[in-house]
Amino acid sequence: MTTDQHIYNIYHDPELQAIVMEWNGYATSAQFREGTETMLKFLVRHRVSKVLGDVHNMVLIGMEDQKWLETDFLPRAIAQGFQAIAMIRPRHYFNKVAVESVSYKIDSDKLRIQFFDDREKASQWLRELV
Repeated sequence: MTTDQHIYNIYHDPELQAIVMEWNGYATSAQFREGTETMLKFLVRHRVSKVLGDVHNMVLIGMEDQKWLETDFLPRAIAQGFQAIAMIRPRHYFNKVAVESVSYKIDSDKLRIQFFDDREKASQWLRELV
């Protein structure tokens, strides 16, 4: 199963044994939360623990959504088996700051986060995780 909308595309990649999230442009809060929750449903359904987060074309994660990620979504996702995410760095400055801000607040013993400049390096890192 795959989702395919203008703002996000989320699917299972069997070769990576991971869920892939691709974001494009500006997502409203509702779209951001819907896509993020869809990622978690796919992670559970496919019994994987890794995500490739391609946010290089995403414009911004708003402050309320950053807080929601930190206090609501990520604790639930980690409890359901989310263990690692390879992020493609955003090219939009304010989203880069937002993504890094959230990542600094996450316990690295519970969720491994690694940032990459390109998708191939991110994919390689995910392949090497046990």
